Amino acid sequence: MGDGGRTGLQQRGGSPDLTVVTTAPVQGQPAAAFPAAPHAGRAGLLAVPALAVAITAVVVAVAAVPGSTVLGVLVGLAGLTVLLASQGVLWRRQRQLTGYLQRSQSSFRTLVKSSVDPVVILDGELRITFASESVADLMGVDPACMVGRPITFAVHRDDAPALVAALSGPPTQGSDLAVRTARVQHADGRWRLIQATVRDLRADPDVGALVLYCRDVSARTPAPSVDGDLLEFSLSDAVTGLPNRAALVRRLGTVQREAGGRPYALAVIGITGLDADVLAPGTEVGVLLAATSRLTRVLRGEDWLARTKDGEFAVVVAGSNAEAEVLAGRLVAAVGPVTIPGGTLHLTANAGVTALTVDVDPGEALRRGDLALRSARAAGPNAVHRYDHALRIEQNRRAALRADLDGALDRGELRLVFQPVVDVVIHRTVSVEALLRWHHPVFGEVSPTEFVPLAEESPLITDVGRWVLREACTTIANLDDDALAVAVNVSARQVRSGELVPDVLGALEASGLPASRLIVEITESVLLDDSHVLEDLTVLRRLGVRIAIDDFGTGWSSLAYLVGMPVDVLKMDQYFLADVEHDPARKAMCRAVLHLGASLGLPVIVEGVTSRSILTLLRDMGHRYLQGYVLSRPLELAQLAAGQWADLELPAGAELPPARVPSDVAPSATVGPVVP
Repeated sequence: MGDGGRTGLQQRGGSPDLTVVTTAPVQGQPAAAFPAAPHAGRAGLLAVPALAVAITAVVVAVAAVPGSTVLGVLVGLAGLTVLLASQGVLWRRQRQLTGYLQRSQSSFRTLVKSSVDPVVILDGELRITFASESVADLMGVDPACMVGRPITFAVHRDDAPALVAALSGPPTQGSDLAVRTARVQHADGRWRLIQATVRDLRADPDVGALVLYCRDVSARTPAPSVDGDLLEFSLSDAVTGLPNRAALVRRLGTVQREAGGRPYALAVIGITGLDADVLAPGTEVGVLLAATSRLTRVLRGEDWLARTKDGEFAVVVAGSNAEAEVLAGRLVAAVGPVTIPGGTLHLTANAGVTALTVDVDPGEALRRGDLALRSARAAGPNAVHRYDHALRIEQNRRAALRADLDGALDRGELRLVFQPVVDVVIHRTVSVEALLRWHHPVFGEVSPTEFVPLAEESPLITDVGRWVLREACTTIANLDDDALAVAVNVSARQVRSGELVPDVLGALEASGLPASRLIVEITESVLLDDSHVLEDLTVLRRLGVRIAIDDFGTGWSSLAYLVGMPVDVLKMDQYFLADVEHDPARKAMCRAVLHLGASLGLPVIVEGVTSRSILTLLRDMGHRYLQGYVLSRPLELAQLAAGQWADLELPAGAELPPARVPSDVAPSATVGPVVP
């Protein structure tokens, strides 16, 4: 069909929703699609006496014929009786079927009238055989005048082929959902963008249909001097058929103008695992459509779903913030494992919720939703967070820190502190870790957990990392002790930049520090990067610099990748120490890391030791090199220069007893140099 001009049919008002049921002329087709004649039962009743009269007349005529016998008359009467009896049975059966059909029609009409959405039934040729009255609100035409016309009679010619292909495809098992969008022309000549959620029930013998739950997602008032066709076409996502971010902004504006005191909210859903660089080639579209289908099943009648960007969706919720949180929780729970070629993809989701009020413009509403989503993601998978002003304050602080961090080094606001690593067997500091600190002129001391991620988001981290290397090496080289080593954390960005080797060589040359007294700490994931990373680390080791794996045990820890890697030291993450005194599983993990290090000949440093009881527990396990507040807080430069790092006092109380080293593992002092 073409563009579809005015139909000349009866015109009515507009409505946002349409449901289409597509049927094929097969067994199990809804009876309501083909109404029965209302007098079928009466016609069958009249046929019985008519047949009796006709047969009686034949018998009488036979009896009047000369030569006829009594036997012949009796046979004729018997035949009449049999015919009357069989016709009576057929008549009763016909009445039963007619009643069943009428009840089916009544139930169907009741279902149609009670449905929130208009309903249309199509035959196998995609022609309309039935249309509910509410279709008139969407199309502006009399539903009776639509019967017999193809479904594409009002669909834009550019959208009709894709719609027909989607509706004519082979039946699928189950009730798979898909979303399709097409432009449909109203009787007044305006184009409306209709979003249809398709439920495939053609394989169901009792239905044999495609069910389309549709809604009007077009703007109510197109901007002047803008091509309406192109404008509406640009409002849908090419992959899912959902409204896109532009359509969402317009929808939010409409809600803001026309809410009329009714509460609305926005839920932003973020799905982890939909990134193209994570998915196998060729699976992106299938996984995205599967996720869309799951979200669509959870939506209520008036909820409005859009795809905003990669891995993120938004729902305009007709309800309060509390209702939106409940719905967001269901949406998040609906996301889960997806079967893909070669295995299963585990998707997780989070959601951020914010109220939509007349004083919040669409842009601000989206920013609030994104902020709430970011907060939810920080809390872990499946979390749902509501926007509040505390999040706004946090966002403003982050923005200020991000802006002020650029130039903090030149203004002298950054400095280093040094936390000792203590050998608890000989009670002596064997190395220190250089830690970055920032004294902000307004906010004061800013936690590294707050500003380091901001620095890592920008190229600034490379300049800061280069400065930390030089400053740490210079500080340790100027101390009186010739054996103390210093560990410096190096960001993944700096390692991947290819400048790590020149930066380390420059720091060693400028400071005069021997390479053997420098430990470069990297994260586990860096070892899995490009081959040039391993080459650079190998070069540093040949120079005498040692390589430590920071936060070991939280990433891809295994013997498989450690064997043959340029690694000298393992630093066990403090995550393993949470409730280690009472949790047998964490105790086992602490022992496992020590066993792993011992089997590879690598000393293990345990970070985050904060209590005497944990210190004793780790020492008794065989751990020798410990770092944490229970031993020493990070030392300022003056404290370090004054020698407070040497011969640190153990926690107040009696001297620790000799370590009870397990018989199945040697203490880490035996698997590495005295300086870890």
